[in-house]
Amino acid sequence: MIDGEGHLKHLFWSDTQSRLDYEAFGDVVVFDSTYRTNRYNLPFVGLNHHRSTVVFGCGILSNETFEAYEWLLQTFLTAMGQKHPISVITDGDLAKQKAIRTVFPNSNHKLCTWHIEQIILRNLHNSKIAEEFRLFVYDRCSILEIERKWDEFMERNRISNEHTWVYQMYQMRHLWCAAYQVGRCFLGLRSNQHSESLNSKLHTHLDRKMTLFDMLQHYEHCLSILRRNEAKQDVTTSQFVPFTYLDADNIEKDAAKVFTPTVFALVNKKIGCINNYAICEILDGGERVTYVISAKSNNAWKFCAYFDFTKSMLDKISCSCCKLERDSIPCGHIFYVFKILQVERIPQCCVCKRWTMNAKSAFPPIRKSNMYDSCHSLDKYRELRNLSHEASFKAAQSNESYVHMKDVLSEIIGSYDPCNAQENDVRYGPEIAQALHEELPNVDKIQDPVPVKPKGAPKKGKRMKAFQNKKRTVTCSQCKQTGHNIRKCPISKELENNDQVLE
Repeated sequence: MIDGEGHLKHLFWSDTQSRLDYEAFGDVVVFDSTYRTNRYNLPFVGLNHHRSTVVFGCGILSNETFEAYEWLLQTFLTAMGQKHPISVITDGDLAKQKAIRTVFPNSNHKLCTWHIEQIILRNLHNSKIAEEFRLFVYDRCSILEIERKWDEFMERNRISNEHTWVYQMYQMRHLWCAAYQVGRCFLGLRSNQHSESLNSKLHTHLDRKMTLFDMLQHYEHCLSILRRNEAKQDVTTSQFVPFTYLDADNIEKDAAKVFTPTVFALVNKKIGCINNYAICEILDGGERVTYVISAKSNNAWKFCAYFDFTKSMLDKISCSCCKLERDSIPCGHIFYVFKILQVERIPQCCVCKRWTMNAKSAFPPIRKSNMYDSCHSLDKYRELRNLSHEASFKAAQSNESYVHMKDVLSEIIGSYDPCNAQENDVRYGPEIAQALHEELPNVDKIQDPVPVKPKGAPKKGKRMKAFQNKKRTVTCSQCKQTGHNIRKCPISKELENNDQVLE
């Protein structure tokens, strides 16, 4: 997207592999804006079946306005076939929050926990109050309970001004408070660390003198490294099964075969916790059986595991802790019930396909870009191209053949009708099967973005100004005098001349 003067405003790109990855792993999307001079690099990332970073696309914005973010999200949806993510994790930019509410109205939105922690440190200088406030970020109690605790917190610390930072955070509590995120799918992600990690790799060799073309090449290089690592993990997973002890439960051995090694490590931790629970009550309601479970260390902590049956067949399993819905892996309470029922294999309703090696089973084994897929016009072009190469080589051997072939080609080019070509979308060279039929702006060259002051740019404080205004004192290591270095030292030059004379 460019402005009226031909300056680049916004840019987004995503290849075929990224769109296939989004189809398989696009349930949770993480993206974070990081500034680099006047260009804002926003990669859309997620988690693959190995819980590694996978890239869905990347955009560049020249500013951080609501309109810019709205354009980027709408373009992202268009590239991904209008598939909306289940959940989105971002930083706390207000313009971005508004754009997400507009473009992803039905998606769960969560603010990055790391950014919340940094905001707490900047705004709450009382360590005791900061520690109390931090509990709201992680406490997963009920909403009624969290509201009661919040009222007590405000009264205890005598916070009554509605214009304070604490009140402003309270107004957006549904975006950062853990109690409001219970049961929402975020795959165990609390922060945009995967996006930050990718940005760190992107910016390792990135400087302000790098052209847009060089930046895209650098992006493709980083993307190829991520995909190469995923391919290595796929090969390793297909050839090896995670280690389990000989006396391990059958359900643990089955989990090692079902999940990828990284996810199995998380599942195995939940299986190892089953000895910490005890059964309190079993409620048989016909199609639903409820198992009330408590922790041995504290009987007050009780959870309910629900087993739903349809025609005597297990259809759905859930738990009041909502871990299965939140992280897409069974919790320890469910595995404890499996032990009581002597279940040896994990039911399919507890196995999320995205955490298995079958996550991409619906896609072709060889994935490539379909930019130059075969079509009738492209086949004709290839045939004529091969014939023209051979004919041009032979015609160049004599003047008569050269003049004749030049006249024939000139006649064909002269009969080219631009109006008819525009209607039929005829272009020189190979046709791009998936190219968008858009009217290109009438500009000879797309110009660089207009420099703008980014929101995230650090402000120059007094210490920074003092450092900039401070003159650097140079001391010579030869004569220990100030004002010059060893290369310009007169004593050093005299010694050098004496050495040359001696040689």
